[in-house]
Amino acid sequence: MKIKTKDLDDRQVQLTVEVPDDRLRAAMRTAARRLSKRTKIPGFRPGKAPFDIVLRKFGDETVFEEALDDLGQDVYRQAIDQAELEPYAPGKLEEIVSKDPLVLRYTVPQSPDVEVGKYLDLRLPFEAAEVSDEALEKAMDEIQQGQAVIEHADRPAEIGDVIVLDLKAELRDPEEGMNPVLMAEKDLSLLISEETEWPFPGFEQHLLGLASTEEKDFSHTFPKDHSNEPLQDRAADFHLVCKEVKSRFVPSWSDDLARAVGDFKDLLDLRINVRKQLEEQEQRKVDTEYAGLVIDATVEGAKINYPPVLLEEELDGMVRDLSRRLENQRLTLEDYLKIEAKSIEELREELKPQANDRLKRALVLGKVVETETIEVADDEVEAEIDRLVAPFGENAGKLRKSFEQPLGRRRIELDLLTEKAISRLMAIAKGQADAPKPKDQGTIDQPPESDKDKSQE
Repeated sequence: MKIKTKDLDDRQVQLTVEVPDDRLRAAMRTAARRLSKRTKIPGFRPGKAPFDIVLRKFGDETVFEEALDDLGQDVYRQAIDQAELEPYAPGKLEEIVSKDPLVLRYTVPQSPDVEVGKYLDLRLPFEAAEVSDEALEKAMDEIQQGQAVIEHADRPAEIGDVIVLDLKAELRDPEEGMNPVLMAEKDLSLLISEETEWPFPGFEQHLLGLASTEEKDFSHTFPKDHSNEPLQDRAADFHLVCKEVKSRFVPSWSDDLARAVGDFKDLLDLRINVRKQLEEQEQRKVDTEYAGLVIDATVEGAKINYPPVLLEEELDGMVRDLSRRLENQRLTLEDYLKIEAKSIEELREELKPQANDRLKRALVLGKVVETETIEVADDEVEAEIDRLVAPFGENAGKLRKSFEQPLGRRRIELDLLTEKAISRLMAIAKGQADAPKPKDQGTIDQPPESDKDKSQE
């Protein structure tokens, strides 16, 4: 076979192959036999009709397409061996350049080309998390409210009570002559508070004075600037049925109440522990935000080139993730596309910028792992499996089996490698990193010689 290769700008190689005539003829005859086996030709046993008869019955184009199914794949495999190419992903037949002689053109994805740049010089300001006294008091108040004593009250509802009710609301739609249901709740428990904003601010005023078994009807018009656009300037009719009124007593803080909350010596011990938990939560938030800034800066300083197939695979994964999330909401992807009035192609195009960002991040972090010679030991994987299965109690054994499969372990290992790479970049950006032990700061592969054609025969 005559082969020409040309490096393209997007980490693909254009592979042009001229197929010998005798090989095409042999493939055509094999294809004709397959066709004659599948279709009865009068006067001939299955697979025994002469080549010329099969051509007349099916036509040259049909026989050629049948032949190309196997021939195209065989030619591709032989051509990449002869050209000494190492595809990063399956190649694609892009074009039949000519049929006489048969010339096929393929694109062959190559490994991504990533240069991480001067990431060791990256510095970004970092501020440790702080917890204000106001945040602590708010958390303590929430804990205190959780210790409230709730009892049945044989009287009308007041501020601070808990009311149990059935609620139904219908949107007015005079043009359509219909009243679509906005919400329908049974045995809904609500705290009557001036801070209540669901289903709209001031709703608590309609609850005050309601007694058990009492019903109430009222209307509400949502404001023109409502956050939910379909509700803007729309009126709704509400119907309430009070099922029960409950009084709510919130005890004052004391050492005894603190001990009732959990394993604490006294109120001071509880406050110290709450502050510590808040600091840990805030630190995780700060670290997550800082990690995002550091990764973005590292990606911005990198040079990244990858074959289009990687972006398509990333999009495939994002669509699968969306489909799984929709299933949890008892929707299908098809339902979602109908609701959004868009095609799967439009959805993929919409997701493309996010997929591109995710892919670049993954490629850069992978290059950092390689450059920094970051590794994960078996005992680290085991410890992570222990951590992941611990909350599942009796079901932990089943979950452990899935994690301990080769694919499961590999995923955990990749996650740990990514975490270590991010931690390393954060330490560098803070100016706290140990001396680097890089293997090299080169690229995954040598850049393609895109301006050269290489031919061989």
